[in-house]
Amino acid sequence: MIFLESEERLSNDDIDEVESDLHIRLPIAVRSLYLESNGGIPSPYVFANQEVDTVVAELLPLKAIGKGTAGDAFKKLVLTHKLVPKSMFPFAVDGSGDYFFVDWTEEDGHVYLYRGDTAADNPLLDLEYTFNDFWRSLIPE
Repeated sequence: MIFLESEERLSNDDIDEVESDLHIRLPIAVRSLYLESNGGIPSPYVFANQEVDTVVAELLPLKAIGKGTAGDAFKKLVLTHKLVPKSMFPFAVDGSGDYFFVDWTEEDGHVYLYRGDTAADNPLLDLEYTFNDFWRSLIPE
C-alpha cells in the first residue's frame, strides 16, 4: 500500500500522545499503518463489496499542521455528535465525505463505513473486514 501526500512521519511517542489525548488505544494494525504513513491518498483506492462501491479518498493523518486529523474527527463525530459508539475511530474518508471507522476495542480492528446519506435506521455499515484486510482489498479504478 502506498500513500501519496502523507504528512510528517510519526513515532510511537506521537501515537501514544494522540491515544492519551483521546483516551483510546489503537489496535496494533492501526498503529503500524500510522508508523508507515501519517495520512495520505491511498494507491490503489477503490473499495468494493456486495453492498458498497466507493473510493477511499484519504487516510486521515493522526498529526498535521493546518489540516484536520483523525483525532479531530473522533472528537467531533464520536464524542460531540455521538454519531457512532465510542469504540469507533475514524481513520479515512470516501469520495462523498463519508467516514470509515475502525473499532479500536477489537484486537483485529474491525472496519465500518458511516453512510451519512442513507435513510436506514443504522447508517453504520459493517464492512466485514479487519483493518489490514480492508487495505489489502483496495483495487485500482
